[in-house]
Amino acid sequence: MSTPIAMIPYANMAPYRQLGEPEGCHFVPLVPSASIDALIAGTVDAAAVPVGGLAKLSGLVETVGQFGIAARGPSMSVLLFSQYPIEQMHAPRTLRLTTESATSVRLLFLLMGTALGFERLPTLVGEGRQPDAHLLIGDRALVENVSAKVWPHKTDLSQQWFELHGLPFVFARWVVRKGAPDAVKESIAAWLDTFKANEAELVARSIPQTAVRLQLDDDVVRRYFQAIRRCLENDDLEGQRLFMEDFQRFGREPLFET
Repeated sequence: MSTPIAMIPYANMAPYRQLGEPEGCHFVPLVPSASIDALIAGTVDAAAVPVGGLAKLSGLVETVGQFGIAARGPSMSVLLFSQYPIEQMHAPRTLRLTTESATSVRLLFLLMGTALGFERLPTLVGEGRQPDAHLLIGDRALVENVSAKVWPHKTDLSQQWFELHGLPFVFARWVVRKGAPDAVKESIAAWLDTFKANEAELVARSIPQTAVRLQLDDDVVRRYFQAIRRCLENDDLEGQRLFMEDFQRFGREPLFET
């Protein structure tokens, strides 16, 4: 029987998809936030899970090596589009959030809290109303990054994080359920090791396909794939640790009030 593993359907995961499925496994397309619930429910055994959901998955999953999605500077695809600079986005200004991410919303909360004070954050926009800022991630953010003319200000959240802390930002880590069969764990670990050994070729092969799908120039996609990092290093893990510590210190529910 083939084992289901979550696969984010965005361009940032195209080089992983280019390798094909791990032996004995098949991909299930899920946006980042949905992979958390799927791991909890046991409908998938592995995922590149948002680091913002790792606390919720504590005791249920284990990381597989140093693999994931990270950026040391701009990500080009986790962006706040706004009518005002982020430093002026205090209440009563309004915000619309993506529903697809468990990490980017938390990152925005920390960045805005640092810039504005956690008691001066913008409120969530009402239904049917135009917000003063909109958080987008993934392919939609990447395309909007190139073509958008509506918003006068654009903040790349991982660039903002890097400028603030001097560390990369990790958006996702590959994990596997602790209860998964050993054969599944070994298959995914071997698949990721093969990916690392062939990353440059897999990235190159992904560029023209992704450019056609998103109707972007090859050069834009090439720069994007250079900005996004998949094989992580020690400073990535330090950035992840800092993010999780900061969120544990300042986080609250709900993050933004209505």
